[in-house]
Amino acid sequence: MQSRSRPLEKPSGVALWADPRARRQRAAGRLLPLAAAVLLAAGCGDGAGRRLNVLLVTLDTTRADYLGCYGSALNTSPNIDALAAAGVRFDLAITPSAVTPVSHASILTGRNPHHHGLRVMYAEDGCRLPADVPTLSTLLRDRGWATGAFLSSFTVSEFFGFERGFETFDSGLQVPAERSFARRQDGVWDWPLRSNQRRADETTDRALTWLRHTAGPFLLWVHYWDPHDTALLPPAAELQPFLSGATDEASRLRATYAAEIAYLDRQLGRLLRELAASGRSEQTIVVVVADHGEGLGDHGWWFHRILYQEQIRVPLIVHAPGWPRGAAVPELVTTTDIVPTVLELLGVTAPPGLDGRALTPLVRGEDAPPRTAYADAINLYDLNAKLLDERPDDGLLYCAMDREWKLIHRPHLEGRDELYHLPTDPTEQTNRIGQDADQAQRLLGVLRAADPFVTRPFGPGLDPVILERLRSLGYIGGN
Repeated sequence: MQSRSRPLEKPSGVALWADPRARRQRAAGRLLPLAAAVLLAAGCGDGAGRRLNVLLVTLDTTRADYLGCYGSALNTSPNIDALAAAGVRFDLAITPSAVTPVSHASILTGRNPHHHGLRVMYAEDGCRLPADVPTLSTLLRDRGWATGAFLSSFTVSEFFGFERGFETFDSGLQVPAERSFARRQDGVWDWPLRSNQRRADETTDRALTWLRHTAGPFLLWVHYWDPHDTALLPPAAELQPFLSGATDEASRLRATYAAEIAYLDRQLGRLLRELAASGRSEQTIVVVVADHGEGLGDHGWWFHRILYQEQIRVPLIVHAPGWPRGAAVPELVTTTDIVPTVLELLGVTAPPGLDGRALTPLVRGEDAPPRTAYADAINLYDLNAKLLDERPDDGLLYCAMDREWKLIHRPHLEGRDELYHLPTDPTEQTNRIGQDADQAQRLLGVLRAADPFVTRPFGPGLDPVILERLRSLGYIGGN
């Protein structure tokens, strides 16, 4: 895509979010060094520390490389870029899943999928967050925070158990959650896409109303769905500038995707300006993160549900009181790190069993133990998965990676693993599994120690239509 849109509205009167000097420094690659970070204020006791507000914004299906602060020249994200210039940008943040409810469960619990238990979009089991798994919302509500969630699609609704801990939970569903899934003729269980999503402007309107009537401390979760699909588009005036240079179907799809990111960015700007206007910016931890990215043709795939970097590397930006301005952290982190980080900043004791680690040592520039990241895609046993006919090898995918090496493991297909050296091959074009078997074995050992493998369908059994489909793909035998 060659065209750029007209400049979007700049945040007005909000120096915190829109420091032009910080923006120019970031664009030129001159981010403030971590060594200049001020000391972070530490909380004390369980919930008796800093009574800060928390704004968690999740961007559905948003690739990091489509944002200006991650290198895009498409002018999609002036408000996100300004937030990054005022806070900390994490350059190698990994999500444990490229499936919306699975990845959001990790964001909200600080656990990988095999530990929080939500593994698939839909099945007879494994598609709801268990009631005994603590979430950021349950932890803060129980300690006196007001909690509200304003969401934009069925995929983060009460169907998956995300309502727990939220005193106000507005998922915007037009069809009752329990009646959303229905089986198609081909055996795939699907949900009504158009009637169970809403645009970022409506979600923002509702979130702003709640915010204006809520005293702190609060936890506000806002989810934007727009870039996921083209069923609900931005206004024509917002869309057309991106489409003006598109000459074929592929470029039009990418241009539409960029326009939808630009539209949600504009709505996020409204939230940030409200915080500033109410005088609460400096008492609010703001976390902006994507649940996963999108293929857009890379690796021969337009959608998500697989584990290449364009899908599991996500934008992660945190603005917190006492944190440095305009800093970038190059180390590997994961979205499971969000919960322990927020809890540490609030002085709330983290529950046991978290996979994530607080990000504060990395932000301070301190030495920290090396990190590894995990991701999976349990498409074979997900009754909503639509990719098996086109990509039968991607039925079961498990990933272990560090800052240099990344393994994609297919336990059900011998000899089909992939290994990439990310510093020299960031777009994962050259499989090094043959010449660097020692690195593959090392990461395979990480996976085996975690034991995340799913070896049978969720629930007591599969529908006969699904069984026949799996037989036709060669996944199961005649019995």
